[in-house]
Formats: sequence, C-alpha cells, structure tokens
Amino acid sequence: MNFTFSSLEHGTCVVKLWATGRYGFSLPKKVDITTPAGASCTFLYINKIEKRLSMKAEPGNRMIVRIAIGAFLAGAPPDGGTVEIDPDMPPYAGKLTPVRLDAPRAPMRVRPGKSHARTRLDAECGTPP
Repeated sequence: MNFTFSSLEHGTCVVKLWATGRYGFSLPKKVDITTPAGASCTFLYINKIEKRLSMKAEPGNRMIVRIAIGAFLAGAPPDGGTVEIDPDMPPYAGKLTPVRLDAPRAPMRVRPGKSHARTRLDAECGTPP
C-alpha cells in the first residue's frame, strides 16, 4: 500500500507499507516514509507478547501507517534510521491519499475444475465450449 500526505515542514511525503504474509495480515509490518528532499525513515510495528494478552484489538494497516506518520511528524529522525512504533502513540489525523501503481494486476487464480475456468480456456483457444 502506498500513500502520500502533506506536512508544513516537509511538503508532500510518500509512504510505503510493507506487510508480510498473504493479504498483508502477518507481522511484522514496515512503513517507509520519504520526503521530497529524499530523506527517509523506516518504522517497524511488531506486536509484543504482553500486548497479545490484552483485550485491545490490533490496529489495522491504515492505522499503523497513521501512527508511523504521527511519529515521523513528532520528530523521528529522517536519516535512514529505523524506529519501532507502539500502537498507543498518537496517530496522524490528516488526509492520506492512496497512490495506485500503473503496473498490471496479477491474473486471477482459478482452479481448473471450475466451470468458468473451462469456458475461459476454451475461449482463449478458439474452440466452442
């Protein structure tokens, strides 16, 4: 997931969320923030064991991005360093703009036994179903 946000101090910054696992649900998560001047800072979110025992839900991907931006604007050094973030930190309250990549999407995975998969394969080969 890529976003942009604006700050008075840095201008329009680019944010990239790197989430592991299928669909980005696994931990740890890494957030890279780059300023227009080229300075960058990396934030890591790792759920601690004592946090798992609490009744508080784990923050979603967008909330982790907002917390990282809040830490960045609060004075995290944009010198290529890595900072670990905590879900109790204050999040960024401004507007996040999603950035869509122009790269083509991966083809849909379909099991060959499905009827719509057979129809699609027959259409590509030029044979009637």
